[in-house]
Amino acid sequence: MKNFTAILLIMAFVVFFTGCTAKVDKTEPEPPTATTPAATDSGETQTPARSFGSADVPEEWETMNATFARDDSSQYNDTVLMLKYLSNGCAMFEFRLMGYSESDDSAFDMIVPGVLIIDDDGAGFYETIPDAVNPFSIQFILSEDGQTVDVTHDGDLLISPDGRYSFVEAYVEVSDSSAGAILEHLPTAATSLNSNLGAYTVNYPDALISNWFYAVEAVFNDSGATLAKFLIAKDLSAVFRVDDDIEPVMIFGSAQPMMDAYIMEKVELSPVEGSAVGEGVDEYDGPEYEPQMLVDVTLDNGASMTPGSSGLLTAVIPGDLPYTLTAESLDKTIATVDQNGKVTAVGVGETTIQCTIVCEDGVAQVSVFMNVTDALGYDEVKPE
Repeated sequence: MKNFTAILLIMAFVVFFTGCTAKVDKTEPEPPTATTPAATDSGETQTPARSFGSADVPEEWETMNATFARDDSSQYNDTVLMLKYLSNGCAMFEFRLMGYSESDDSAFDMIVPGVLIIDDDGAGFYETIPDAVNPFSIQFILSEDGQTVDVTHDGDLLISPDGRYSFVEAYVEVSDSSAGAILEHLPTAATSLNSNLGAYTVNYPDALISNWFYAVEAVFNDSGATLAKFLIAKDLSAVFRVDDDIEPVMIFGSAQPMMDAYIMEKVELSPVEGSAVGEGVDEYDGPEYEPQMLVDVTLDNGASMTPGSSGLLTAVIPGDLPYTLTAESLDKTIATVDQNGKVTAVGVGETTIQCTIVCEDGVAQVSVFMNVTDALGYDEVKPE
């Protein structure tokens, strides 16, 4: 688990090193956002005033959800910028910068995330608190068509993010660093991340849950008690509050991107027949990946049944979030489904069970194929 204390959060935002739909908010952000208490040069803590951007945000910002690459990127200068509009004149940014060390003759990466404020002229601006250990500011100028971003910075950054960035794709997949930054944009009424309650530490996971959520937990420093738990989508499309004593609830964004998402699943391959490359070694074609629905439905007794047998439909949703499921058999002479998702085989043949899953404001349609036969084709096991 990764962790850092809330009072050091701005320091964490400054530099992170790595190894090589409709509803916006269930709770309206409180005027005015942004950073948590940060460490100063003297070691004291400071809580900067929250501030929001312009009320009249240009359309190219309001619809922003994209990845950009710096025009001068090269093998040892590969730089990516991700931008996602949040609300109230604020947008999330994450730089993935690459630098080169001549002394070590090696490249290194740096992540710089944060929440920028959009001013009345349509420019984005981010600034650390004045007493931060490494104070800096970054300006973002977005073109009218949203296809390029000009970036300039002032202050102490190990790798400069300056340059022109061009649009790559309408998608973001941020690091856990940005997952923490978005929490600072949300109102404390929704997150409970209030330093007045006591010093706390935010723990980050080393891996995603179901390849979709970052599981983030805030704990009090003195007692170790949990302050709050969150699931944060890797594309920043939604944030769920998932404390142990409450039913999970979405506090930001929309669940629809999760319901629509496909992920690439690794497919196990067999050795290529007759392609031995050495004694006891077979040649493989290499790993292959296939797109799979992130949200799915399983039938616990499998897709093949005999008349009179039954099985239960269960939705598979990242983070075990609460949901409702309704289902209908397209051929009730083959199988029926009751209101609890129990499927009963009635007659021989094939049919499809059409399922509708609802999670918060998100809806997914999933089809489950069924085959009902008089006898299942198990292999006969003969005694030796």
